[in-house]
Amino acid sequence: MKKVIILGHFALGTNNLNGQTIKTKIITEALQDQLSSREVGIEDTAGGWRFLLRLPLVVLRMLRGAEDIVILPAYKGVRVIVPMLVCLNVFFHRHLHYVVIGGWLPDYTQRLPLLRFFLKHIHHIYVETHSMLQDMERQHFTNVCIMPNCKPLSILSEDQLPPHNLPYKLCTFSRVFKEKGIGEAVDAVKRCNEQFGSTVFELDIYGQIEQKEWFDNLMRNQPSFIAYRGTIPANQSTDVLQNYFALLFPTFYKGEGFAGTLIDAMAAGVPVFASDWHSNAEIVEEGRTGFLFPVHSVDALVKILIKTAEQPDILQQMRVICIRKAYQFLPDVVVQTFLRNLSGQ
Repeated sequence: MKKVIILGHFALGTNNLNGQTIKTKIITEALQDQLSSREVGIEDTAGGWRFLLRLPLVVLRMLRGAEDIVILPAYKGVRVIVPMLVCLNVFFHRHLHYVVIGGWLPDYTQRLPLLRFFLKHIHHIYVETHSMLQDMERQHFTNVCIMPNCKPLSILSEDQLPPHNLPYKLCTFSRVFKEKGIGEAVDAVKRCNEQFGSTVFELDIYGQIEQKEWFDNLMRNQPSFIAYRGTIPANQSTDVLQNYFALLFPTFYKGEGFAGTLIDAMAAGVPVFASDWHSNAEIVEEGRTGFLFPVHSVDALVKILIKTAEQPDILQQMRVICIRKAYQFLPDVVVQTFLRNLSGQ
C-alpha cells in the first residue's frame, strides 16, 4: 500500500500550461521528493467525460491503495469527486486532503450548501491565502488551513540583479485572456509613452493564448513597443523575468487565488504592479515588493509607471525584498504543512 495517492489534472503526455495542471505537478513532485516516489501514486483526471465514466473505479482503487488521499479538482470536478469520495470513504476510513488551486472555492461553497456539507467531511482543506481561510471560516468550516502557492524556481541572488536602462522593459506573465487585465496593461503603457513623448516603456506579453480572437483584435495595429513573446518553459521564468523593470498584473479574473506569476516575479527580483483584487494585497506588499492600484484603473497604473520612470531607484530595494521573500514559496517549504497532517503523524 502506498502512503499517498494524488488525484489531479496531470494532463500526461501533453504540454498543458494552465495553473491547475502546473500546481498539481509541482505538489506531486514535492511530495515525491519528501516521501520517495515509491510512496506517492497518481491518478490523472484528464479526459473529460471519459474520465467521469471511470471515476467510481478510480476512487475505489485510491481508497484501497493508500492511507492518505489527496485531490486537486477544479470547480467542475469538485461537485462530483468530493461527494463520491466522502461517501465511499465511510467503508475505508482513509485520511482525505483537498488542495485548492485558485481563489474560487469560498464563493462556490456559499452557493452550494450540499457541496459545503460534503467538504466538511474532508479531513483537511488547504487554501492559498488568509482571505480564503477567513471566508471559509465564516461558513463554519473548521477543517481549513493555509498552504500557499509554490514553484520550484531558481531564485536570483542579490548580486545578480541586472541594471535597468531606458526604455524600461515591462511584461505580463500569465495565461492570455481578457480577465487577466492585459488590455489594461497595454493601454497604460501606451498612455505613459504618449505623456513622455517617447518610448520610455516597452511591454512584452508572455503566456498561453486562451482567447485568440480577443487577443488578435487587441494586438492589431499596436505600436512596436507592445509585443507578444510566446510561452516560456516553467524552469526558465527566472532567466527571462530578471531582465524586466516590473511585472504588470492588472487582473480581474474571478477565480484568482495566489497567482503563480507573483512567485515567478519574486524569484527574479522583479516588483509587481498589481490590481487590488482578491488576495493580491496579501502577496504584493505595497511599497516593498510592488504597488497596488484599484481594479480596472488604468489611470492609477499610469501614475505608478510615471512615478517609477522618474524615480527608478525606488525599485532597487524592492528587488532585494522580492528575492528574499521568494524562499517562502519553494515547494519543499510549502508542503511541510501537508506533511504534518498525514495520517500517523
